[in-house]
Amino acid sequence: ILVMFKGINAIEFSKRFQTNEDCYRYLMNLKWGNAFQCSRCGCKESHKGKHFYYRRCKNCGYDESVTANTVFHGVKIPMLKAFHMVFRITSKKKGMSTVELGTEVGVQQKTAWLFKRKVQAAMKKDKDNKLNGDVEADETLIGGYSKFKGRSTESKDALFVAVEILADGRTGNIALQHIESFKAEELKYAIKDNITDKSSIKTDAHRSYKKVAKEMKNITLHYSNKGAALEELHKQIMQFKNWLRGTHHHCSSEYLFAYTSEYEYKFNNRNRRKNLFNDILVRMMHEIPHPYNYLKKLCAYNT
Repeated sequence: ILVMFKGINAIEFSKRFQTNEDCYRYLMNLKWGNAFQCSRCGCKESHKGKHFYYRRCKNCGYDESVTANTVFHGVKIPMLKAFHMVFRITSKKKGMSTVELGTEVGVQQKTAWLFKRKVQAAMKKDKDNKLNGDVEADETLIGGYSKFKGRSTESKDALFVAVEILADGRTGNIALQHIESFKAEELKYAIKDNITDKSSIKTDAHRSYKKVAKEMKNITLHYSNKGAALEELHKQIMQFKNWLRGTHHHCSSEYLFAYTSEYEYKFNNRNRRKNLFNDILVRMMHEIPHPYNYLKKLCAYNT
C-alpha cells in the first residue's frame, strides 16, 4: 500500500528516499498499486520480471518496466537523482535555476535543464481548467532593455495575464499565456483559452479590448489610471517578472511557455504545496515519454 509522501522538508524526504530502489518502489505503487494491466495486450495478470521493478505479462510475455510509457522512460540519470530534482523543483517556493539544480543534485547543467523541461511539461494545466467569476485581464511585455519603444514585440515577448478576484478581495487563480501580439484577435483567443464564458471580465480601455468587447459582452472596460483600475493584476505581473528575473535570470522566447506553466502551477496550488511532489510524479507516470524532440515540438506548438 502506497503511503503518499507529503511535505517540503528536505530531511524527511531524504529519510524516505535513500536508494534508487526506494524510488522505483514508489513508482511501482503509482503505476500498479491498484492493479497491473499489460500495455500491449491488456492482460491483468503478471509474473515477476527481469528486475524487481519489471512485470512480465502472463498472456503475451511482455516484460514491462515501471518507467515504460511514462515521462521517466529513457531518463539516463539515477532515479534517486531524478526524485531529488522533482522534490527541489516542487518544494522550493521560488523554484530553482538549472545551474543551481544541477549543482545540488550532482549532474551537468544540460542534464538538469532537460529534466526540468520534462517536469515543467507535466505542470501544464488542463485546457478545461479556466478562470471563473470576477476576472481582471491585461497583457505585458517580457524581456530586458530594448531600443524599440512602446508596445513593440520586436525584441520582447507578449504575455497575456488574467487573475481571479475573490469576493473578499483576495487573489484566486491566475492564467499566463504567451501570445504573438496585442492585436484584438490574439487577445480574444487568449481570453477564450483561459477564462470561462460566464466570467465577468475587467480590462483596460486599450483599443484592442474595445474591439473584443463588441463581440464578448462579459467584458467591461476601465481606464487604467496608472494601473489603479487593475491593481491586483499589475501586482501579479510584477511578481511574475521578479520571479523570472530573480530565479532564472533569463528565459528564451521559445521556452517562455514552460516557465509560465511552472509559475502558474505553483501559484494556483500554493495552498497545497505539501502534495506537489506526489502530484507531479503522478502526472509524469500518466503522460507519454518526453524525449528532447518531443519537448522541441511542444515549444513550436506553444509559440
